[in-house]
Amino acid sequence: MDKKQTQVLQWARRVRDFLVEYDLKSDVAELSAVRQELDDALGQLTANAAAQEAITKQSRVQTTEIQRLRGTLRDAHLKPIVRMSRTMTLAINGTEITFVLPHFNVDSERLAATGDAMVTALNVVGPQFVTRGFASNFVAQLSTATKALRDAIDQRSAQVSRRTGTTAAMERDGTRVVQLVRVIDPLVRPVIRSNPELLAAWENVVALRQSPRAGGVLAPTSAASTSPATPPATIGETGQQAAA
Repeated sequence: MDKKQTQVLQWARRVRDFLVEYDLKSDVAELSAVRQELDDALGQLTANAAAQEAITKQSRVQTTEIQRLRGTLRDAHLKPIVRMSRTMTLAINGTEITFVLPHFNVDSERLAATGDAMVTALNVVGPQFVTRGFASNFVAQLSTATKALRDAIDQRSAQVSRRTGTTAAMERDGTRVVQLVRVIDPLVRPVIRSNPELLAAWENVVALRQSPRAGGVLAPTSAASTSPATPPATIGETGQQAAA
């Protein structure tokens, strides 16, 4: 939830609380009905803000998990395979192949793609590694580690999509809240214009201003306001130096 959305939410709550406290009656329209509509919009905006915060926290946890899975795949699985491959001559269908370790900060998708490519190659040449001491299921372990990373990437991508949707909903709800207050403002003023103290309190409550840094009014609420606008085949990161 950004600063502007926070301001709108807090401002609209003050407006709603003022209307609840004084329970004003207008001859022009039913204020209680409009107030209820404002309350409903505020409830939706609040719910979406909470959902956005939860998704943000989940994304941070998932980012940490992706970093852990990256380290496991690269250092615990790919690195031993690459180092052993340097002592071997490997070929598939008569074509010599070379395993290269991806750089530590390679994109996660490319790291997972490297894992998949090595699994494919090792389905052919894997027995040579087993004869040199690798576990009989080391290829399956590599495949599992690669899948875990890819699943984590997909989960975080889904979280980002959900956050984008929630942000869009908050922008919609924030705009709706401002529009409702603009409707309420000209209904309230005639009712309290004979009470200077109450009118001053209302004008203070209904004014939605930006932070001092930005200055000015964020969203005017008067009735006149309008709404806004052939070398060896390489398995791994081609052309990179193998990590030590």
